[in-house]
Parts: sequence; C-alpha cells; structure tokens
Amino acid sequence: MIGFFDPKSGRGGGQVVLERLLELSLENSTTALVMPQPGQDSIAIPSGVQTYTVAGHLLRSVVPGEKVVLVSNATPCLPAVIRTGAALRRQGVSATTVAILHNYPVGLPKLVATRQLLRQVDFTIAVEPGLQTLRPDTVIPTWLSVPHSRRFAARAPEPITATGVVKSYARPDATKGMHLLPAIYRALSSLGYTCEVALGQPLDGQERYQAKLERALAPWLVDGRRNADWVDPGDVFVIPSVAGEAACLTAQEALSNGAFVVASRIGLMSYLSPTNQGIRTFAVGDTRGAVDAIVDAMALSPAEFDEECRAGAAGVSARESRWYDEVVASLVARL
Repeated sequence: MIGFFDPKSGRGGGQVVLERLLELSLENSTTALVMPQPGQDSIAIPSGVQTYTVAGHLLRSVVPGEKVVLVSNATPCLPAVIRTGAALRRQGVSATTVAILHNYPVGLPKLVATRQLLRQVDFTIAVEPGLQTLRPDTVIPTWLSVPHSRRFAARAPEPITATGVVKSYARPDATKGMHLLPAIYRALSSLGYTCEVALGQPLDGQERYQAKLERALAPWLVDGRRNADWVDPGDVFVIPSVAGEAACLTAQEALSNGAFVVASRIGLMSYLSPTNQGIRTFAVGDTRGAVDAIVDAMALSPAEFDEECRAGAAGVSARESRWYDEVVASLVARL
C-alpha cells in the first residue's frame, strides 16, 4: 500500500500535485489517502483510492505482512506519518516513510522544526534542488510541471494576442504577496489596463488577513479560479510571492495556458522558461518593478508576444508528467 497524508482543507498547489500522484499510484499499487473531509471534498480523488480522515483508521486497515509506504504531502502532517510508521513497525509491518517537499519553511522556528522532522523519515523528495538545504540527501526528480498542459493546444488562438487583462490568483496568505497587488493594480489601471484578482481558500489563522486583503482588493476582485477557463491565452498573469515558493504551479499553469507571466524573483521563477520567453521577473516586494515588467510585456510586438507565449507553454508541456512518473516509480520500488 502507498498511503498519502495531507492535512489541508482546501485545494492549493500541493493538492494539485496530490491528485496526479494518487492517479498514478493507483495504477501501480493499493492506494490510500488520509486527509480531513473538507480537503477530500475539495480535490479530485480517483475511484478506488481508500480514504480516511484520521491516521488511526488507515493503521487499522493494514493487512499483516503487507508492505506500506507512507507519504507526507505537506510538512504539518510529518508527525502523523512518523507516528504511523513507528506504530506499523511495532506490529511487524514493513513501513517506509517519505516526505515530499513543496515549499520553503517561512521563519527560523519553522525551518528548525522542519529539519528536525525530516531527519526522522526514511527519505525525502523535493520539487526543486534548493530544497536540499533542508536535508542534503533529498531526491530531486525531473523538474515538476503541471499535469494538464495539453489543454492549451485545443484552445490557443492563432496568433496569441495580448488581451490587455492582468490577472492574479492565490490563497490569502502573507507569503503569497497579494497585499502588494493594490499598488500594482492602481498603477496599471491608471494606464488603461484591466486588472482582476481571485482569492482561494485561506489556511487556518488567516481570516483577519483575508478580510483585510478583500477590502484592499475590492475594486479588482472577481469570482475566478486557477484553471484553463479563467486564464486566457494572451493574459498577463502576475505572481507577487514574497516567501516560500519553490516550483510554483500557479506560474506554470498560467504559462501552459498561453498567458505571459510576471513573477517575483523567487524559487524557480527565473528558470521556468529556459529561453527566458513568456515570463519576466522582478525583485521581491518591488511593485514598481512589477508594473514595469508588465508594461514591457504589453509593449512587445504582436509577433514577439505570440512567440513568447507559445514558447512558455511549450516549455511547460515538455516537462509534463515526468516528475510524477519518477516519484511514483520511486515509491513503488520501496514496496
């Protein structure tokens, strides 16, 4: 059995990854998921996956003599994975514990705690090489990419022209830098651009920040979601993250849909396009730099804009599914 643990109650980048991992794992092994019910309700769980809301229920489902791989899909569930693995071993079950690293811990206390927890699992897998600073022997599979970029081919116009619309999406979380958007959007609106922003589900403890953010973003707030139906080819998609980001699926999803991405220079943002096409970056927290980068993208000639958007989408498509295939193969090999 491969058992995935995820503590989240909503669907973010890590849960997008989880959906694909569940799908591929189920093709190769008995697969289980431990996740709060609201989280299960917010993601697509393949039929056949055994679902539990608490680790104890999974623990009681393990058959004597069965080999089990327990996978933490987010740092907060590492303690549960470690405890469950230890309990299975006491019962004589062969259990391997795994941590998947999606983001960087924010703040020294979280950094120290994360490193201590990671020492207690059997091995770790990350979405980008810099995360090896958390544990030096971390496995780095081929670059993580979104698993559905083929959608773009069916809906891309010929050619891709700038829509003049600037969009952004993230959950209400200070690390996502959405509080920088009002300054960016005011400047762009004064130049005649249309600006839109959609907010995802907040994590626990972010309600006050969410309320403040909604008030500040009210002139541009829309009911949109991070999917192919909202981000259109030719849009400019801005990502103002200030901490934590690694591979950033939001940026890759926008690129894969034929949008032009303008993002903070953080994590892999500067490397998402090997040819530096379809994306521009700005210094973390630099709202003026963000505005300038967006204006520069809009100022590209129609032929240049089309070429860059297509190159960005092609780069994401070329990486599609490889990270997932390698991760699942590694998990299955430990059964």
